[in-house]
Amino acid sequence: MFLANVFGLISLSCGLYLLYSLLRFGHRDKRLPPGPPTVPILGNAHQIPPTRFYLKIKEWADKYGGVYSLKIGAGTMIIINDRKAAHELFEKRSAIYSDRPIDHNLETCFGSQNIAIMHATPLWRAQRKISSQSLAPKQLDSKIKPIQEAEMSQLMFDLLMTPDEFFTHVKRSTASIASIVLFGYRAPTFDSFWANAVYQAMDHISPASEPGASLPIDQFPILKLIPDRWAPSKARAKLCYEEVTKVWIKARDLVEERRRNGDERDCLADRMMSGSIKSDIPLSDIELANFLGALSQGAADTTMSAMMTSILYLATSPWVQEKARVELDSVCGVERMPLWEDFDRIPYINCIIKEGLRVNPVIMTGIPHRAARDDWYEGMLIPKDSAVLISPYAMNYSIVDDPEVYNPDRYLNHPRLAMDYAGSPDYEKRDHYTYGGGRRICAGIHLAERTQWRMTARILWAFKIEPAIDPVTGKPIELDTSDYIQGLISIPSPFRVNFVPRSEKHAEVIRKDFNSVEGFLKQWE
Repeated sequence: MFLANVFGLISLSCGLYLLYSLLRFGHRDKRLPPGPPTVPILGNAHQIPPTRFYLKIKEWADKYGGVYSLKIGAGTMIIINDRKAAHELFEKRSAIYSDRPIDHNLETCFGSQNIAIMHATPLWRAQRKISSQSLAPKQLDSKIKPIQEAEMSQLMFDLLMTPDEFFTHVKRSTASIASIVLFGYRAPTFDSFWANAVYQAMDHISPASEPGASLPIDQFPILKLIPDRWAPSKARAKLCYEEVTKVWIKARDLVEERRRNGDERDCLADRMMSGSIKSDIPLSDIELANFLGALSQGAADTTMSAMMTSILYLATSPWVQEKARVELDSVCGVERMPLWEDFDRIPYINCIIKEGLRVNPVIMTGIPHRAARDDWYEGMLIPKDSAVLISPYAMNYSIVDDPEVYNPDRYLNHPRLAMDYAGSPDYEKRDHYTYGGGRRICAGIHLAERTQWRMTARILWAFKIEPAIDPVTGKPIELDTSDYIQGLISIPSPFRVNFVPRSEKHAEVIRKDFNSVEGFLKQWE
């Protein structure tokens, strides 16, 4: 009888403890930053939308402040929507926040071989070192400069000849620049493998890795038991890695075949294969392929998205185009197209680029960092292993007046490039947060800014960007600046605009300039 009572008491105690633990699962610790109310087990998981999570992040930031928390089952997410906090944590304490969270879905999508989401391991540091050195301003403004200038010449010629295909032309040019720099091949047309490769990869990556579109396995481990056939996101992630890896293995194989035939070229793939660039951590063939592929994805698709946003907004803002042309014409006249050396004398182009990146960031939600240990900010706990996130969309819309209004003039007092402001201790003057921050800031930031500047400056020098005309009504077709395809990358849905040459003299310069670089470009074919 006594033993029965003891065992009964023990069982009751265990049951009550399990019930208490279950009810506390998903509960917000009072030491955490504030946030939306939680419910047992789920925490805030039921409030996270499957798409456009960035809108909810901004809504909660307006309500709970610049630093708030979300509980997603056993996991904790800290949202940073305050300049001071972003600088303090990601810049001054960057050693704590340089890692990425454990994310089963992303690690499956990329096989833990993508530099953007890789954990802060020696392998990541080795790849980051190579990419930072290869895409440093010194390299870009010497070896890579003539490549970018020549590809811009073809882009302008293509826009002159077939302006209706501007989406394709922008895609080709950004992909071709990346493929020359990385693989030693260019894409003369969009039908080329070297133009299509990055977009084939992104067709799998973007839907498979969109925040909120996969099961929160890491926060609710029991979800691992769900078979793939009942969990489309799990199957999609596995397919993503398989298909993306196939693309970049093919790219690597083409480089190896070229090298076997005695054709060595000045590109990152050749330098790594020859050993002139050595990784501090040796890479397998698949790791090398996916490393180069990840850089290509970052260099081509994101830049294309940013440029399409600028073109869309410029078409709705003729006053912005005219303001830029005053500077362009005073420097270049009608005799030549603008060059990177003109950067300081044509500052409004930089304002246009910044405003495009602010108003519609390429990765709206951002990619979270991971706290390496317990940390505190203004009396609030940031637990070890929590995901710490700056949403570029939410932050960009919180730091300016009239954030819904497209107005490049807001950057007239920001004449320098984005990296100069990202690394500055004067965090109140940072221009935007689209490139991320800390040790995880975009490694291709310098290449992206130079490509966008060259493209924007030349297009506005040569063309007027106007809404297309409806053949039935004869009126301009209204452009919807809110219509975007959302995935990991945010890209405007297809839209129609006209590229109207400013004069025959401008068109003549375009044709002459392209003729002068055709021979140079053929060496990469």
